[in-house]
Amino acid sequence: MIPSTLDSPEEPFARASNDWDTQKLYSDLANAKQQFAPHTRRGLTPVEKRHLCGLLCGYSPAEISIILNKQTKGVEVDLSKTLYRYLEFLTNRPRNALTNWRDAIDWLEIAGYKTQPKTLTGVSLKATLHHSDSILSVAISPDGQYLATGSHDSTVKVWSLHSGELLRTISGHSTAVLLVAFSPASKTLLTRSRGGTVKLWNLQNGQLLKRLADVHRHESVAVSLDWQILAIGTTRGTIKIQHLNSGQLLQVLEGYQGDDISAIALSPNGKMLVASGLNAASGFCRATVTMWELPSGEVRGTFGSENYVAIAPDSRILVSHGGKIINLWNLQTGELLHSLQTGIRITSAAAISPDGKYFAVGCFDGAVRIWNFGGELLHTLEGNSSPISAVAIGLLGETLVSGGENGTVKLWQLRI
Repeated sequence: MIPSTLDSPEEPFARASNDWDTQKLYSDLANAKQQFAPHTRRGLTPVEKRHLCGLLCGYSPAEISIILNKQTKGVEVDLSKTLYRYLEFLTNRPRNALTNWRDAIDWLEIAGYKTQPKTLTGVSLKATLHHSDSILSVAISPDGQYLATGSHDSTVKVWSLHSGELLRTISGHSTAVLLVAFSPASKTLLTRSRGGTVKLWNLQNGQLLKRLADVHRHESVAVSLDWQILAIGTTRGTIKIQHLNSGQLLQVLEGYQGDDISAIALSPNGKMLVASGLNAASGFCRATVTMWELPSGEVRGTFGSENYVAIAPDSRILVSHGGKIINLWNLQTGELLHSLQTGIRITSAAAISPDGKYFAVGCFDGAVRIWNFGGELLHTLEGNSSPISAVAIGLLGETLVSGGENGTVKLWQLRI
């Protein structure tokens, strides 16, 4: 059975204590709460602590609601009635001055509650897992409990992220599994095969819940963070946006400056979609990366000509890569922030840490390279004898999973 309860009031945001003096903050906020609302329960409630730690980890109220499987509006209302008011009192701000969650982080840092920032100092290999054929997709569940791996052997394996134990093998596809994705509540799993089927599975028993879509084998597929949208990049250079569960076609995006779409990225805030790929009419040259605004469907910008794209958690930075180049773009202004000449051929595998501090790319030399958004190479994770074909980073940013063309899956512990 999949656990549905949280082990402590801070879970799953316990990482906040790495960078913040949470115990002093709990105490001082409890005093502020008592003065602000003297007739309420003494001390911070477990829910208040959990929401506070989510903010300290850099998550927006919307992201916190997804992680905790709550309604976004409920979390926003709760914050506005409780923590935001206590924070104003604690930092000597006018009442109702706090309207943006990012201001809360800035005010607390100014007030001295942030400890000496810790940086990525090393990594260790935690476990090596195996498929019978190359790894094509990996995903870590939002609750940090499970790892799913999709392989060229047509199976999906579900593992315990902590122990590396194989929990279940799903054999419901007849061709290679190109995509695996967990639902926000970590109870269901979405898969996409090379044969063109997109399916939804019960994670507890491995049973097929629904066949969501049938797509062409060369079409790209992406799912939104809140699991409301399934985006399908077609071989005609258009993108179909449909409701994930009902299959209802919501809109078709046009204006892509290319033909085949090899990668789609949906911004975490749900307001942008970016696509990249090839322009077959020009001898299979890389097509221009194109960005649309959602839900209007208006083309809002173009960025370079890399094959693969990803968007940072704050929805402000686009990572595009192809060949031996990684480009970092400001999505709001279109400015090229950094162009990294890696000197190493990069595969399609890439992932951004949920805290937005670093990103990882897989390389043909069997290594995973980790960069920060300032363009600095932090680490090179070696140990795979074949090209890296899939990468994922856990929600707390402390576990990285890499899959290789030789069928091995490596779990890396990142020391933050």
